[in-house]
Amino acid sequence: MDGASKDATVSILERNNSQIAFWESSVDRGIAHAWNKALEHAKGDWVLFLGADDRLWDARVLSDIAEALQDNDVDDVVYGEIIFEGGAVNGLVAGGPSNSMVLKRRMVIPHTAAFHRRTFFDEVGRYDETFKMAMDYELLLRKKSFSPRFVSRRVTVMGGEGLSSRLIKKTFLEGRSAQIKNKVDLRIRIEAWHAFYQLRHLINLWRKGTSV
Repeated sequence: MDGASKDATVSILERNNSQIAFWESSVDRGIAHAWNKALEHAKGDWVLFLGADDRLWDARVLSDIAEALQDNDVDDVVYGEIIFEGGAVNGLVAGGPSNSMVLKRRMVIPHTAAFHRRTFFDEVGRYDETFKMAMDYELLLRKKSFSPRFVSRRVTVMGGEGLSSRLIKKTFLEGRSAQIKNKVDLRIRIEAWHAFYQLRHLINLWRKGTSV
């Protein structure tokens, strides 16, 4: 789904038309709207969202992850690790074992390395377009008994110049709005604020090259 880009995106899509089941280039209302439009055309059992500056880690990712997806009728999301490329977070690796309780405190599932069961969207609905960066977190919070599965495998190289990478504080504040919307306990939200300030301190040390 391309938001009517003025660069060479459309010509690249046209050159690879035979390898793409569906593509569209038109003005949209933001990332959430683009994802919702894409979901209308998704035919597979599992869905992975990649941004314009993201790519799979290597050629074996899909075949390796497929083993975790086959005959899986329990997990809503199966995910691995991402590594950031570019920007202030260049080289940072994210992703690790988690559960629904940890998710209530903070977004711990890297969206571009997360394979979503397509029927999960039938159950919880589409992305909320009022969220500009934390719409992936808000959607996962909707299911109270959310079941994620971590696969110890690097899945995606994620561009470090995206909105969520550049606007960390704004992304965090949207995350708090997602918690409020989904009635996450106040004590957990307070813990999340504390964790944010700790994380920001660690990121500042990491950017300065200080051992953390």
